[in-house]
Amino acid sequence: MTATTPDKQTLTSRAHDDPAGSSTIIPQRRRRNRTDTQKRNAEKLLDAMVADCAAHGLDDMRSGRVAQRAGLTTGSLYSRYENNDEMLVAMWMERVREPFLAHVANTVQFVRGTLPRDHAVRRDIEQPSELLTLGAEFVVLASRNDTVGEVVIQDLVATMSANGITDKCDRLSGAIGMAAASAAVGTALRAIVTGGNPGWAMALTALRAAAKHAVALPHEPLTDDVAPLPINTGNPIRDDLMTSAKRVVARVGFKGATITRIARRAGFATSAIYQLWPDKESMLNDAIHEVSLLDYSVNSRSKEEATTRQRPDLGFADSWYYGLMPARRVRLNFRLECVIASRHHPTTRAIMLRSNDQMDAILRAAFPRMPHSQVTAILAMEQSLGYGFVALNKFAPSPQRFDYFSYMAALAGLVARD
Repeated sequence: MTATTPDKQTLTSRAHDDPAGSSTIIPQRRRRNRTDTQKRNAEKLLDAMVADCAAHGLDDMRSGRVAQRAGLTTGSLYSRYENNDEMLVAMWMERVREPFLAHVANTVQFVRGTLPRDHAVRRDIEQPSELLTLGAEFVVLASRNDTVGEVVIQDLVATMSANGITDKCDRLSGAIGMAAASAAVGTALRAIVTGGNPGWAMALTALRAAAKHAVALPHEPLTDDVAPLPINTGNPIRDDLMTSAKRVVARVGFKGATITRIARRAGFATSAIYQLWPDKESMLNDAIHEVSLLDYSVNSRSKEEATTRQRPDLGFADSWYYGLMPARRVRLNFRLECVIASRHHPTTRAIMLRSNDQMDAILRAAFPRMPHSQVTAILAMEQSLGYGFVALNKFAPSPQRFDYFSYMAALAGLVARD
């Protein structure tokens, strides 16, 4: 099964009933057929948009660069597209949507066991293409850009529904589908930072095996809204500014978060920021580092406690419940924004990679008897699933009712046997 996407709009006549009961046919205005040159130029512009966004991110696509890449004038570009948002919508619809949604659908169907074990999705999940990483970035952008969200969210919801993720599906089946879709989106996001996901084909096979053997188990899901640990470096002003930066970035993205806005939200003058950091990027990188380590320490302790209590899920289910808690939404959105910013901010990417190494060390310390290769695989899997789930769950139908515990218990059983 592959993804189904909305059909392209066609020009049709509309019939409206008049008061007498007859139908009045209102002919639609006909577009002139485009010349071969116009078609070629349109393709050049779309190719240039993809190249520009792959280098600079969706938020920083610039018409001048796009026109230059295409070898055309900005006038030619604006004769087709009203503004940057419409350019992004065109790129999604004409270049990104079909391969990305097919990848999401194929990943879900592979995990459900309806595609062959050697399907190409295993390769794509380890080394996502440029279009797949851009598709994942579109998912993040859709929640804060209304124009983009109008098309992307509708397509995502339709794809999830077509692949059995609905508000009426079985709770365990819903969790399996949601985890698989999260894997598709999350590995594409993670690849923006890491360049790829070596070993993830094996993780995908493990998700498939767990789906086959999962059975509903009695459990008590985490229903309380537990706030994340606050940033606490010992310097209250520094903590307040980083907290403010986190909130602003989560709302408007890395590019839209200005120094002035961050300082004003924290109740300080902009000079307070420059007394602590040389620029905005340095401040945000500090915030990324603090947030990553705080959150992963909580996840690691959760696994230790679950192991001590001999919970069958080994604490893996807690990450899904944390991802649904409203009090954690800002923190989690901030991390997603940092992921997509790492595409075009080398220092941000370096901080994200360094944080990965430190999270690896935290997990190794929590489970000293576990082979390092297994620790690394678990971290990569959990990180990718987390990224994807946070990006997708706000668009999914009733994701809070799905049975993540039982599915993670089946997965943990495989990990324990290995």
